[in-house]
Order: sequence, then structure tokens, then C-alpha cells
Amino acid sequence: MESASFLPLRRLRRWTTSLWLVAAFAPPLAANPAAAAEAVLGVDGAGRLPIIDSHYHVVQGFDGAELLAVMDRNRVRLTGGAGGNNMPAMMALGQRFIRPAGQHPWKSTHRNLDATEFASPDTPAVQQMLTTIEGELRDRGARVIGEIHVNALTTAADPTSRFKVVADSGTLQALFALAARYGRPLNIHAQWNHPDTVRQVGALAASSPQARLIVSHCGSVSSAADMRRFFEQYPNTACDLSARGWPLQRNRYTVYDDRTLERDWQQLIEDHPDRFVVGVDLAGNPQDYEASVQAIRNGLLANLTPATAEKVAHGNAEAWFGLR
Repeated sequence: MESASFLPLRRLRRWTTSLWLVAAFAPPLAANPAAAAEAVLGVDGAGRLPIIDSHYHVVQGFDGAELLAVMDRNRVRLTGGAGGNNMPAMMALGQRFIRPAGQHPWKSTHRNLDATEFASPDTPAVQQMLTTIEGELRDRGARVIGEIHVNALTTAADPTSRFKVVADSGTLQALFALAARYGRPLNIHAQWNHPDTVRQVGALAASSPQARLIVSHCGSVSSAADMRRFFEQYPNTACDLSARGWPLQRNRYTVYDDRTLERDWQQLIEDHPDRFVVGVDLAGNPQDYEASVQAIRNGLLANLTPATAEKVAHGNAEAWFGLR
């Protein structure tokens, strides 16, 4: 090919004119996929975001002072929202604990009733459970009802949680109505590989459209397309991304790892930025907790646009749990 310096003048003019036309009418950089990717927050920006850990079980073996220290190192403002059995650590967290209600009464009531009794809000033991949960909301500052196990047959770490109930039973509708009355969300664990459960969760959402229904772990085994259909049909629904990222989950249901975010989930989150929060879920020591938070930052938040990352990191949790 000839060098431009030896081209005849007429050809050189045509050549330079063509280059000018290409530059003048090329699409703007933001329309190019490579350039659009630069619009995400990035690791440095994600490192500066405060985080609210909206789904964490404060488990035995984690000293409260250690938990506070690892939260401080990783800019985690608050944690909790999902139950736990480590009362000293929860008390040590003080105002930095998102107080949940209902998980223990729910499981103990389920354990002592048959399916028909448990499904009816007229059963005396169910009425007592609802009264107990209402007291937590009214008198003890509970910010969320949950994590309530509805279908966790193969997706619960605790064997006592591996059961399935009718997700739109009278009992669950009464529980959701209670959430609506006190302006608090209901967080349910409902795995997405049972079509009857998905249909029933939709009916539950529709039963109190003014209340917010959070699906734990975004359905545990759901695809982005599954959640997109659900969100579009039920505007009062949302989900937390706990147990969908590293290091807790490393399988085909992983949404993000320590560097990357699945593209279809990235698009879903960007399309519905008001419907997601983050969570560590289970970590019994500082190392595991820190690794989970770093994956949230570097794999999830860093790959979102700044405005969306801000909402997912803490803004949505503030709004949902009344933390402002």
C-alpha cells in the first residue's frame, strides 16, 4: 500500500476528506459498547461507597467487637435484617444492627403445626405468632419481617429451614398485611425452581400492593429473565443479592464474583435500580465477612453506573427500612 506522503495531491485530498467525514458522522462515544462500559463506577469509586448489609445472619462464634471492626474497615454502616442467634453480638452492634422480626416464631410455629393449621390465620398458635411479630414491629423497632422461609427445600443452609409451604396462604397474607400496616418490608426465602411457588409469591405480592415484598437471594436459583418477568408483573416486589455472589456461591447461579457481574443481571439491575440491595448472608468470622464485602464492591457495585451503585449499596436499604 502506498504511503500518504507519496499520494498525488488530488488523491490525498479525497483521502483526508473521507477521514473527516468518518469522524464527523461517527456515533458519539457513549453509543459504542466499549465506551459505554467506561460509564460504570469502577473499583476505585466502589471502594468509597458506604454499604448497608441488608441480609446478614449474626451467627454464633462471631464476637461483636470483631464484627464492628471488620464493618469499620470495609465501610459497612449497618448489618442484619435477616435473623440470627448470636444475641451478645447483636447487642454489641447497637444502632448499627437492622433489627428483623419473625424468623424464630415462624419456624417454631411451623414445626408444631400440620400444613392445614399453619396455613390458617385463625389457628390459635398462628394468631399468637402474628401477635408476637406485631409486637416486634410496634414496640421493639424491627425494620423488616424476615427472613421468612416459604420454599427452601434445597437452598437453606440450616436443615430446619428446608421446608415448603403455600406461599399465598391465609397466614402469609396476614403476615404481609402486617408488614403493610407498619410500613416495613416482608422478606421471604422462595426458591424459583418450583412454578407453583412463583405463582403463589405473585399472588402474595398482589394481596397487599402497598407493601414491599423482598425475595431473599433473588429467588436463589432464578435467572435474570425470571426476575425481570416478576418485577414487571408485580411493582411492589424487590430482591436482595445475598448468597448470589462470591465467596458464598460459586456455581451456575452466581450473579457476581470478585471482579465481574453477569451481563444479563447487570442490565436487569440498571433497568430496575430501585429493586435491589446487597447482603453477606452467612459469614462466621472476619475473613469471610471481609471477602464477601470485597466481592460486593469489586464484582457487583464496580460494574454498575454510579447512580445505580449508590442505590444498591445503601440508598434502597435506607428507603425500605426507614433508616434515613
